[in-house]
Amino acid sequence: MYSPYLRLELLRWDPLHQDVDFSDMNWHGLLFHSRIVCGSTPVCTNPNFVSELVKYVAVPILHHRIVRCWDILSTRETRNVVAATSLVARYVFPSSEALAELSLAIHARLVEAIIAISVPTWDPQVSKDVPNAPQVAAYRFGTSVRLMRNICMWKDVMELPVLEKLALSDLLFGKVLPHVRSIASESNIHDAVTKTERIVASLSGVWTGPSVTRTHSHLLQPLVDCTLTLGRILEKKVCLGTGRYGNHWSRPQVKENTCG
Repeated sequence: MYSPYLRLELLRWDPLHQDVDFSDMNWHGLLFHSRIVCGSTPVCTNPNFVSELVKYVAVPILHHRIVRCWDILSTRETRNVVAATSLVARYVFPSSEALAELSLAIHARLVEAIIAISVPTWDPQVSKDVPNAPQVAAYRFGTSVRLMRNICMWKDVMELPVLEKLALSDLLFGKVLPHVRSIASESNIHDAVTKTERIVASLSGVWTGPSVTRTHSHLLQPLVDCTLTLGRILEKKVCLGTGRYGNHWSRPQVKENTCG
């Protein structure tokens, strides 16, 4: 009886471009604040009633948008999709098959996006000799970091092991770090350090940053090792008097016995 009214109002619901709570919609207020009765019992006192409405009307709309329309590389759309998924999860029972299918669809889209990412590990000579090679590499690296940041937005929705597999094991270790290692040389150390900073920033709030209280994942160890390698290269450059500070090259005053 009530699903057509809900469906009519949800025609204006755009979970990709809006962050709207169901409590702000007319159908929600009518069900929770009016005396709609079935026999002698108010319908809104049945905890299954609203849950069933959301499951059969709202979840399929969100499922379709996620599978067919969601631009995973869009930070705005991803943020809104996360909010919409959290919203329906508040109404639908966790054991619901519709919610399980929604989670599988989200996971499948993220896996597809990671597989489609290709971050080059070209030899430095290739980047030097092939026209536009550095621009292509920079674009693909930027795409991978944006995807990593968007995956991290699911930290309050996905279980941590699933998130670690996607963001750290598959994307960071499998795609991104090999690229950073390929450019981690004395002649390109500034680019490698800058890209490492972007990686750490993309993981902020989940595995890095002041708000993180959990022990760091063992899957972060390759990133730690890569950072230590960059540090050793920088120390060597400082010892040789070719370190870069800010936007200027200078020869620092370093005592001979300060570097091993």
